[in-house]
Amino acid sequence: MKILAIHGSPKREGASSKAASELIRHFEKQGNEIKQYHLDSLNIHGCRECFLCRTNRTDVCAVNDDLSEILESAKDVDLLIISSPIFFADISAQLKCFIDRTWSYFGKNGTSAGHLPRNRCLVFILSYGYTDGHIYDSIFDKYKRYFNMMGFDHCHLITACGAQYHSPEIVNEREVERMIENIVTQIKSAR
Repeated sequence: MKILAIHGSPKREGASSKAASELIRHFEKQGNEIKQYHLDSLNIHGCRECFLCRTNRTDVCAVNDDLSEILESAKDVDLLIISSPIFFADISAQLKCFIDRTWSYFGKNGTSAGHLPRNRCLVFILSYGYTDGHIYDSIFDKYKRYFNMMGFDHCHLITACGAQYHSPEIVNEREVERMIENIVTQIKSAR
């Protein structure tokens, strides 16, 4: 499988990064091709709503920065892993920047990303300080609908909760391990 992992946390040792690394280890053991990017260390810019993708009828964003390569890679991966801590009741600004720029995928025909491959998998990893493992499910629901339009028909959520105040400790660590094992099994059997 061709796998792309996008880390939206500014902390490489934080809870969302920790959970993503564990998931990635499972897929590495299977010999998959994996590219990883830590958005916080890159020179990236947000969508400028310049409409050049629509005007030029292309799925390439007109903003040329470190996200350009990542956006190109995401178009045909089998599995996209994205991870983020929750900041102010949403994903990190770094990850939001990536997601906003995928709007260019809709430029080819102006209304959809139907030219992208279907039947792909997405694993969305969220971490936050609350111990309620479902408090931010609506964030996943919102982005899941958007990624479905880009061909990610199989979306999975991992929530690492209870980690807060500079601590990567996850209170539901065993549950996260089970979620990872279940997702790996589901994706492997679907391929």
